[in-house]
Amino acid sequence: MPNPLRQLLRPRTAADFTAQLVATGEVKTALDIGCGTRSHLSQFRPSVQTTGLDAHADAIDLAKQRGVHDHYIQADILSDELDATFDIVTLYGLIEHLPKTDGLKLLDRVEKLSAKYILLETPHGFVPQGPEFGNEFQRHHSGWLIHEFEGRGYTVHGTTGTRYLRGYMAGPRYNFPGCLLFDEALTLLLRINRKPKHAFNLVAVKDVRGVPARHKKEAQP
Repeated sequence: MPNPLRQLLRPRTAADFTAQLVATGEVKTALDIGCGTRSHLSQFRPSVQTTGLDAHADAIDLAKQRGVHDHYIQADILSDELDATFDIVTLYGLIEHLPKTDGLKLLDRVEKLSAKYILLETPHGFVPQGPEFGNEFQRHHSGWLIHEFEGRGYTVHGTTGTRYLRGYMAGPRYNFPGCLLFDEALTLLLRINRKPKHAFNLVAVKDVRGVPARHKKEAQP
């Protein structure tokens, strides 16, 4: 059974930031790019109609078997045209698997697919990773920094512990007892949600509609 105090104090995750956007009531449709076989979006069904997109037929088939999404698209997001827009487009752990030039192309493309929000999660900087589970597509090809997202209008948060004590696949960087427990304490001390420079993972959020106006139109004399 989870410790209530630990749950209360834990930093927000990518799923929490997604839930915060859904809670605005503005999200009715969602697209998860590179959805794989699981998705943070599943918990918001049926109030949000979710679509999973993946280039690999096996991932789509397994997601269908598990009932992860309402709809599915097998496509290469970098080359196939999609004639649809969604209230939110999510990319959980995807962009780091692409070379930087393709990652930038991906960011351009998702802005055309989103009517309201984009949310992505990626490691902070380059974190080496090989073809895990025999899957070459698990290899990391790029690293992303805070200013690269902020320069494109994203708000950036930190998640998944600190970059000082987390390493390969977000596991412990150092082999000493209690490394991850120490990381949990350091995560709270450094307030990584608000100070992503200390975080292992970044969550970047953008409202593609820009900043809303705060003042009403002036009355005509």
